[in-house]
Amino acid sequence: MNSIGKASTGAAMAALAIIVAGCGSSSSGGGGTSTLAPAKNVAASSFQTHSTKAGTVLVDAKGRTIYELTGNTASNQKCGSACQAFWPPVMSGGSQVVINGHPAFTFSMDSSPGQALGQGTKDTWGTWWALDASGNPITGTGTPATTPSSAGSSGGGYGY
Repeated sequence: MNSIGKASTGAAMAALAIIVAGCGSSSSGGGGTSTLAPAKNVAASSFQTHSTKAGTVLVDAKGRTIYELTGNTASNQKCGSACQAFWPPVMSGGSQVVINGHPAFTFSMDSSPGQALGQGTKDTWGTWWALDASGNPITGTGTPATTPSSAGSSGGGYGY
């Protein structure tokens, strides 16, 4: 069962890499067209927290860790539609939530409440950090996940 799970994960990551490669990139830095409504500033205190390997982090209503993308601001979105397939925006009333000036996201590979698999991840769009209870990025902790842009760089995915 372990080898099947690893093979399935490897196949999924390879498929994600193909999808991302097919999307291309934008020279404007926008990473694709976003279909989001205007940003909505929300105080960090509006969210609950959860203890993770990265530390105590903000979580959305479903208990998913909230992240920000380094250099991504409400007025300079670097995470467009292709990015949002992997990093779903945190929404409130039809608008993307902005915490401390940065759009908020969850990570599609965080499959259960309290996971922070996206912590420190570097991908096509930049570096992702979980947010602490004050809404500030927790930098330099946790184990980065394998993301679409880095799929296949771990020795073939056989795990030995």
